[in-house]
Amino acid sequence: MSGKDYQEKVRREMTLLEKILNYIPGYRGYKEKEIRRESDRLVRSESANKLKEAKNIVRMKLAEMSSLRMIEEKDIWRIDMVLSRLDRVAAKIERAPAGYAGLFDAVKVKEDKLDKVLEHDFSMIEKSEKIRDAARRFEILESREEWLKCLEELLELIDELERTFDERTDILRGLA
Repeated sequence: MSGKDYQEKVRREMTLLEKILNYIPGYRGYKEKEIRRESDRLVRSESANKLKEAKNIVRMKLAEMSSLRMIEEKDIWRIDMVLSRLDRVAAKIERAPAGYAGLFDAVKVKEDKLDKVLEHDFSMIEKSEKIRDAARRFEILESREEWLKCLEELLELIDELERTFDERTDILRGLA
């Protein structure tokens, strides 16, 4: 689903009253911004959920490996790093300010920026899916060397996603 698809989903779910109010001058522009804001929230939520899913997959596999005594003490820091980074980035994405300032907020975000932020956020979903898919591969690995390599891949993907997320702040500030 693209950023525009999320906007269309929000529009389709408008109530009859909201559809009627769309005909009132001034309300339509305000409502369009609200739709973008809700779309932005949905996209970020989807991305964070994929990261949480990846974390759960990794935790389940690690529990299995731990019970089989496949984890060495020296590997625990790396495992903790992956899990804590997944937590941190998911929280950052979920708690990020919406790509729109409310009617009475001091900082306003122009509509062209809203679209750019929404498209940028959509790319975060794709990166989050890559992380989840790497975690799924982690489930089927047998050897310690394979899963250590997979943990490193996960860390690289998480770093890439976090850099992408940080670019979002630059877009909202007008720096990108």
